[in-house]
Amino acid sequence: MVKPQAIRSGYYVAISLVPGAAPCNCYIGLVQVADEYGLRVDLVHWDEKLDVVGGHTEGLFIPWESITSMLVCAEGQPVRRFIRDKAPEWQAEIEAIWTEKPEAKSKKAEETKVKKS
Repeated sequence: MVKPQAIRSGYYVAISLVPGAAPCNCYIGLVQVADEYGLRVDLVHWDEKLDVVGGHTEGLFIPWESITSMLVCAEGQPVRRFIRDKAPEWQAEIEAIWTEKPEAKSKKAEETKVKKS
C-alpha cells in the first residue's frame, strides 16, 4: 500500500486499477485527498484549444486496494507534458494490457521467457 504522504493533494496522477474496480482500467486526475482509505481525484484532460488542463468536473474515489500502479506528476514537474503526453500514453498502454486477448498474453510471456534464456 502507498503511504498517503507519498501522494499528496495537488499531484496529477495516471492511476492503473485492478480489473473490474471501475468502468475503465486507468484514470488521469488531480489528487484532491489522499488518506488511509485511498485517493479522491478530479478527472482531467488537456484542452488543446485553450492549451490548459481541462476537466475537474467529476470526482472519483479509489481505494488503495484497487490501485495497481500510478504515474505521478509531483510539484515542480511539467504538468503540461504530463497531462498532454505522458499520462495519455500510460493510459493507452494500461488499456492495451487489459484488453489484450489471453492467448496473446501467454504468447508474449513465452516469447519473453525465450529471450531471457
